[in-house]
Amino acid sequence: MNRLLLSFVLIAAFSWQSFAASPRETATVQLIRKIKPTVVPVYPVENDRPLGSGTASIIHPAGFMLSNDHVSKGKSGLALVNGERRPYRVIGRLPGKDITLLQLRTKSPLPFIRLGRSHDLMTGEPTIAAGNPGGRGIIFTQGIVSAPSIMDGVNALMMSYFQSGRDEFVQFDAASNPGNSGGPLVNALGEQIGIVSSGVVSEENSNYAIPI
Repeated sequence: MNRLLLSFVLIAAFSWQSFAASPRETATVQLIRKIKPTVVPVYPVENDRPLGSGTASIIHPAGFMLSNDHVSKGKSGLALVNGERRPYRVIGRLPGKDITLLQLRTKSPLPFIRLGRSHDLMTGEPTIAAGNPGGRGIIFTQGIVSAPSIMDGVNALMMSYFQSGRDEFVQFDAASNPGNSGGPLVNALGEQIGIVSSGVVSEENSNYAIPI
């Protein structure tokens, strides 16, 4: 092979490598990149005093956000959107279900996460949890659906004797800590399938999300 042809081959090889997807850019990396702008840290405030921290997911371009009622405590507050502080207000509450609807103040449409469905979840399907543990900003963890439908803190043998009207949760094993509450549980399609709400302190990676 002459030098000119060898030069063309080397140039073509290096050019192809530069355009080819990196093995580091997995489907999980792409999924997190897609949903990251839709997850925001929230900090409820009363009399200019912060009341804690949590997470919310933007579900509409007008700035509507889903979170836990125990996160917002019925108070307005501040959210961090791309590092910028923006006020939000409480639009509606369902304290008995631990759900709240918030709205960010925004002048332009915001990226939002699409709502999926939770009635046909499969045990073992992959999930990503996004949250604001310790108020440090949004962190992502990965796991699976451990149980598509389970009751929090209820003995399964005892419940087999009774009909119950208690709410059921999605159990997942992605790491979740205080501050993750209100954040989205996301499926492999990038859809929100739950709202992270609580966990079992005495067990490792036994966490609950309210079905979407």
